[in-house]
Amino acid sequence: MKKYFFNLSIIFFAVTANFTSPAFSGVLQKDLQNTPDFDQAAKETHDDREGGWWDELPKEKKALYTNISAAAFITLYGMADWDYGSGGFHFADEGWFEKDSKYGGADKAGHFWSTYAVADAFTGLYKHWGYDKKTAGRYGVFSSWAVQTIMELDDGTSQTQGFDWGDMTMNTLGALTSMLMEQYPELDRKIDFRVEYALNVPVQGIFDDYSNMYYALVVKLDGFDQLQHSWLQ
Repeated sequence: MKKYFFNLSIIFFAVTANFTSPAFSGVLQKDLQNTPDFDQAAKETHDDREGGWWDELPKEKKALYTNISAAAFITLYGMADWDYGSGGFHFADEGWFEKDSKYGGADKAGHFWSTYAVADAFTGLYKHWGYDKKTAGRYGVFSSWAVQTIMELDDGTSQTQGFDWGDMTMNTLGALTSMLMEQYPELDRKIDFRVEYALNVPVQGIFDDYSNMYYALVVKLDGFDQLQHSWLQ
């Protein structure tokens, strides 16, 4: 569960990147200038911050540095807080959705959802940097899948985990689902994949918890034109 916390942090970064960008800041600046209490000193401070080294980078380097940073962070954090590097590389078979499997399939659902969600986040980030929709979709899927692959390879050096081909299968399905939804917006309007957390079972730590997580495939009725103005609303 710890690694899904990292995936959520990537999603948070991708979403908030839009609001910390110069483009958004420019809109905010114009709004402030139209208010009677606008602080000129704040405007000058804002202007001084524009044109930083990151803003001047081409989108290709932004994508490269972001992916390298994500991979490095996973490995270093895993070595510091998890048990990455505690054993030689080995494989593991955690099972699928059997009752007697290691996690009852909850980890497989987590791999699918997190790769799917992170791919969506990366795709949005690449669009924000100027990539066209098709390219952003491909790069977003590859970035998410690559991040999860690095994580699974690191799992292979953990005494308590191990590299699991089942996890990689669900990672791949999650990434491909993100690409499918990006290519077919009408399908995205009608279907959603969601995760909920409800503290029903006491646990020692939220990042090691599978018992309180619920994954759902949801059909969104508001995605059907025939139901837009029906009594169901």
